[in-house]
Amino acid sequence: MEVGNGTIVQEFILLGFRVGQQGRLLLLVFFVAVYALTLAENFIIIMIVILDSHLARLPMYILLSNFSWLEMCYVSATVPRMLFDLSFPYGVISFHACFLQFYIFFSLGNTECFFLSAMALDRYLAICHPLRYAKMMSQEACYKLVAACWILGFLWYSAPVFFISRLCFCGPNTIDHFVCDPGPIFALACPPLGYVPLLFNIFVSSVVLATFLFIVVSYAFVSVTLVKRSSRSSCMKGFSTVFSHLAVVTLFYGSVVTMYVGPNGEDHAETTKVVTLFYSAVTPLLNPLIYCLRNDQVKEALAKCLQRMRMKTEVPNPSLFELAGTFGISRKHSPPKGTDGAFHMEIVNRTMVQEFVLLGFSVEQQGRMLLYALFTAIYTLTLAENFIIIMIIIQDSRLTRLPMYILLANFSCLEMCYVTATVPRMLFDLSFTHGIISFHACFIQFYVFFSLGCTECFFLSAMALDRYLAICHPLQYPKIMSQDSCYALVAVCWSFGILLYVVPVVLISRLSFCGPNIIDHFLCDPGPILALACPPIGYVGFLFHVIVSSVLLATFLFIVVSYGFVGVTLVKTSSQSSRGKGFSTVSSHLAVVTLFYGSVTAMYAVPNGESHATVTKVVTLFYSSVTPLLNPLIYCLRNDQVKEALGRLRRRKVSLLRRIVVPKECMPVPEEVLLDGDHDQDVEKLKNIEVP
Repeated sequence: MEVGNGTIVQEFILLGFRVGQQGRLLLLVFFVAVYALTLAENFIIIMIVILDSHLARLPMYILLSNFSWLEMCYVSATVPRMLFDLSFPYGVISFHACFLQFYIFFSLGNTECFFLSAMALDRYLAICHPLRYAKMMSQEACYKLVAACWILGFLWYSAPVFFISRLCFCGPNTIDHFVCDPGPIFALACPPLGYVPLLFNIFVSSVVLATFLFIVVSYAFVSVTLVKRSSRSSCMKGFSTVFSHLAVVTLFYGSVVTMYVGPNGEDHAETTKVVTLFYSAVTPLLNPLIYCLRNDQVKEALAKCLQRMRMKTEVPNPSLFELAGTFGISRKHSPPKGTDGAFHMEIVNRTMVQEFVLLGFSVEQQGRMLLYALFTAIYTLTLAENFIIIMIIIQDSRLTRLPMYILLANFSCLEMCYVTATVPRMLFDLSFTHGIISFHACFIQFYVFFSLGCTECFFLSAMALDRYLAICHPLQYPKIMSQDSCYALVAVCWSFGILLYVVPVVLISRLSFCGPNIIDHFLCDPGPILALACPPIGYVGFLFHVIVSSVLLATFLFIVVSYGFVGVTLVKTSSQSSRGKGFSTVSSHLAVVTLFYGSVTAMYAVPNGESHATVTKVVTLFYSSVTPLLNPLIYCLRNDQVKEALGRLRRRKVSLLRRIVVPKECMPVPEEVLLDGDHDQDVEKLKNIEVP
């Protein structure tokens, strides 16, 4: 696509990856997980260094915490935009936003070069000049070195990026990349380019080569010094540190040198994307693992941090025991069996508990880390999937008028709220064992979680009603399920779901909780809470179970009867295509219903004993975290209307871009170049349009 001579391009089109729609979805899921894990890993390293007073004074870990913060910024400079473009292909980026990303991306990469050099200098001084190390690399000197890395990193590319932005970009405006990279940008600039490309290459090459040579020389001196040492243990410890640093250096410089120091041709476009993707997204994920997996000081600091947090949970609340002393209340100093040293308190005479202790999962630290990584990915993917469904429905004018998709958009919003009611707190407790939750926060979570679960029952019933009317009464369907009726139904679902549990939760919160305060669960669930209440609890427990069971049974029976009538109607349909389409829709709905009701019924309609605590956690985890992840896939993977809406959205965006970037008065578009939705063919058509 080209614009008339001298016309300044106001925006660029990032073409991204040459893959089909399924490939885009796979890449979206993969890089959402990579991004979430990268942020989590580097954040954990920063917190370990900050919380450990010993590491916070060591120059190596001051540099490492800044390096982790740099990696979080570095991956955030590219991945969020890439995820957006994977969701909505042919993403438009404004001229200024493109050059801002270009500047930030290269400045952070430059800062990483300086930090890797600073860390090499630190190891060189520590190993080759151990007696002078404390003086030469004091805390003050280390902070000055950190400041120099940040300042030089961001100042270095100011002039080159400014000069590139002053070039004339008169068309085309298509960047065959997922990021605003200098190679494609130079290719779009109108000649003459003058000295700007040479200046930019000199800046890049000088930084990369200078810092790389500095690092190689530093570690060469370190290696020679370690080889000369007589102590084998000291030598091995030094080489272990050096190897981890060199692994990070090799990952970064190996890919960067391939990209920017060597010349690139147009035929290397796909290779360029892969290499850029590797050092901008994958290496920030690997670096924390490389630095810390074999680092004993980080492991010891993590152990001390966890032990200190556990000790805090073991320390009784002074105000509670002052109150206990006032009423002549006794307490036991040793924790009972089965609480793993957690804060345990027994009070008589009905003293009120002010907080609860969520024990969570009975797994070791490595298991906690695996669960943390897994459920961070699940939570991020669940939000992304449901958000994409909402955006597809909002952006498509046809779907926004259909009751089925109005209900589906609200259901997706409900799933986002539902998973947020439990997973963030669970992730927090996986990071800090035996997490204390206040009395009021516990009951707020209890109420929100059950209200949203109740609302989900009502929405599943409403969606079953919609399918029943659409299939069994097609002639009356537009009148019965009009837009007004649908919005009224949505309002009823939300209102009833939120209001139904107000009275039961208030009554349970008014019970007397005099101890213990240990909840063997990862959330404030009614079973463990009622077990902690001091007898007599009266009719409250019975009332709660009646309401839960009535909602579950009533909505479940309504759904089963509705789909029973739907099934009978579809069997009687003479058209095989209509029957297949109807059963496809019904099967996806029934799959979601089975996932939700199968687990919820096992939890709350059937009484559970104390021996089922682990099973209770697993089942709760399944329907509160896993089903919200699976539901969007079940509803939409086989839904032709959603796929068609996504295709229409893609074509509309491309058509809009063609009108914005190439006005009709500048260049009429012949019919043979109209885009047909195939990515590779569209790219070639965009490139081959000629100026009349």
